Amino acid sequence: MKNRHSLLLSLGVLMASITLLAITSMAASLFIADTIQGQATAINESGALRMRSYRIASSLIHDLPDETHYQATLSLVNEFKQHLHSPNLTGILPVDINHPLRVSYNNINRQWNERIEPIFDIYLDGIAESQANENLDMIISEGAVINLRNQYFLVVSDFVDDIDQLVSLLEQDSETKIKRLRLYQFVALAMTVILVFAALILVYKRVHMPLKQLLLAAERTSKSDFSFRTSYTNKDELGQLGKAFNSMAEDLSQIYTDLENRVKQKTIDLEQSNRSMELLYKTVRRLNEAPSPQITFDTILKDIEQLINTGKGAICLSANENENAAMLASTLQTEDFSHLLCEQQKCQKCLGQGDSQFINISNKAGNETRYISIPISDLKQQYGVLIMQATDNESESKKFIEPWQLKILESIAGHIGIAIKISQQAAETRRLSLMEERGAIARELHDSLAQSLTYMKIQVSRLQALINKPDSKLVAENVIVELRVGLNSAYKELRELLTTFRLKIDGENFNEAVLKTVVEFNERSETLIECDNQITYCDLSPNEEIHILQLIREALSNIVQHANASTAKLTLQYDSSGIIRVCIEDDGAGLLVEKSQTHHYGLSIMKERAKTLNGSFEIKNNSQGGVTITLEFTPINNIVPVNINRKMSN
Repeated sequence: MKNRHSLLLSLGVLMASITLLAITSMAASLFIADTIQGQATAINESGALRMRSYRIASSLIHDLPDETHYQATLSLVNEFKQHLHSPNLTGILPVDINHPLRVSYNNINRQWNERIEPIFDIYLDGIAESQANENLDMIISEGAVINLRNQYFLVVSDFVDDIDQLVSLLEQDSETKIKRLRLYQFVALAMTVILVFAALILVYKRVHMPLKQLLLAAERTSKSDFSFRTSYTNKDELGQLGKAFNSMAEDLSQIYTDLENRVKQKTIDLEQSNRSMELLYKTVRRLNEAPSPQITFDTILKDIEQLINTGKGAICLSANENENAAMLASTLQTEDFSHLLCEQQKCQKCLGQGDSQFINISNKAGNETRYISIPISDLKQQYGVLIMQATDNESESKKFIEPWQLKILESIAGHIGIAIKISQQAAETRRLSLMEERGAIARELHDSLAQSLTYMKIQVSRLQALINKPDSKLVAENVIVELRVGLNSAYKELRELLTTFRLKIDGENFNEAVLKTVVEFNERSETLIECDNQITYCDLSPNEEIHILQLIREALSNIVQHANASTAKLTLQYDSSGIIRVCIEDDGAGLLVEKSQTHHYGLSIMKERAKTLNGSFEIKNNSQGGVTITLEFTPINNIVPVNINRKMSN
């Protein structure tokens, strides 16, 4: 069934038909040309018979019956017989005895054989015998000759007419064959033209038009237009191709439509994600940059309304275990909201049990408004709620808040809870740091200035006791001198403490404070002090930082005032176990082994500081001059370095 409708088969049939017509036309031409071959010769032969008949008659009329006449007449008769029986004439005659040509020729041949040839036989035989006897009058009389001639003249007219009829029949037969050939050639040409036009129409309708539609469809398809459909859907090859293309275009159109819908949905989702990310980013940034989370609540509510298309909202925080809450920020109509929600539902309704919930509120007109309450909490504690108004005048069956909007609101509420928690922790940390700093200051005052003041208090008591004794003037003067020296020492220690505390109060870290201390002593003395701080990061407590800075300042002060050193070096290091080592060495006069001067507490205070740090303190003279002071301790927040590029020297 498929082969019957094949385009190639149809074109093949047309081409085969045209070829068959051409071959048939050529074969017919060859056949008719073959049948016509010899027709002209036969006509000439038949015409020669007519001419010879007249020549014989002419010879009989004008010539006398002598030898010459005999020979001429005999030659003419023989020539007539040769032409009458010539193969050129007899060869073209049809085999059918009833054919007009065969009938006409047989009639001429019969007349010759039965009527004319016997006359010439008698005539010529008589002439021959007369010549043999040389007495012509004896054999054939003149009347007999005339009688024979008259008989021939009577027959020859009809005989020539029969010959003319044969010639006419031969001519008609040739013309008939030529007309048949012409007619066949015309019919073949007409059929060939018809077949060629049929082929052209077939090619136009079943090849050109379908291909044109397919090309147009391909061009439209290349421009993402899948609406075009080819109208040629016959059962041939191009029709099947058209059906396949229409089916493909339908599928592509459906796929393209689905893809467009998916792209639109993905675009909507991406826009939602972008708005969500932007909202989260703005919320986190505002919460982190603000000194207090409460400052950003109004701005956060406006960002929520703008970026995720929700209604207005409010933020309420509670400080007494979800019993009551205070509205710290709101973009709602506060009076209506407070009356309808806060007064009617109370805080417990909004605070709920720590889960997101919808709250329906009806106003005086009977219109119901839906709100969603989202808890603001961290992992352990709820601080309040984020309340957002859903779309107004919606049916109960419709979602008021999309799932993605709910997730964003819950994330924002979580970030607000984390920010509140961090803010509370920061406040607590600041309080603890303040208390620790105050404790460090109290200990420093107790360890240094308090001892000097205690010493001066004792000296004042001695001075009061000596005033009442008349002979104690010299001793009293010595006490006054010691009191003045002690007062100067206490004043110096107070300045050192103030300098140390200001280094931290100015907001510098420990390494910057150490560097600033070295720079200070380099500027106020002629001793060149070098600092080699190998501690890149340290997490020291304020108490540890104060003790180390005070120890360094005390040691550098002793070097500057008493060591008479030209150079000094301060080294700070970690070891592999996280122990901090502070080493101060100089090239001065060294430590004199003498009894400590009165009210000089530097070395003892440094030892007390090392003891407070739970560390070891060592002071010794160098073999080549100068003193080395070493402090080693383990910080409370012990951090062991991963890579130790430089190790401590022994």
